[in-house]
Amino acid sequence: MTIAALDRFTNFRGAALIDQMNRGIAASSFAQLAKLVQVPVEEFAGLLGLSPRTMRNRLTLTATETELAYRVYRVFRRAEEVLEDGDTARAWLVTPQRALGNRPPMSFLIRDVGVAEVMNLLGAIEDGGYL
Repeated sequence: MTIAALDRFTNFRGAALIDQMNRGIAASSFAQLAKLVQVPVEEFAGLLGLSPRTMRNRLTLTATETELAYRVYRVFRRAEEVLEDGDTARAWLVTPQRALGNRPPMSFLIRDVGVAEVMNLLGAIEDGGYL
């Protein structure tokens, strides 16, 4: 499953990417993303520091919410690539990891620095490192 609204961001760089994100995306993309990572929408919103009620009632995501959704999407796609399976990537994202202080990678995605940590861990896994 791809989410067209998030997938199209891969076609942009720099100012064009920021402009696209500032426009926001349909809130239905958030529900599709929750389905992709197989986490109930309410739980998914909570993991990302968003109000489940707001996410249910919103028609369009704000720029900040769009960026957050794109972060999750990018990390999921990278985990899928490194772990070579969507189901394994989904499980890995919600399973506490020793290298992340026994916290699930999904909980790190609320901040850019957390995304960097998760991406570094995926790089170490890809390189054969055990953390």
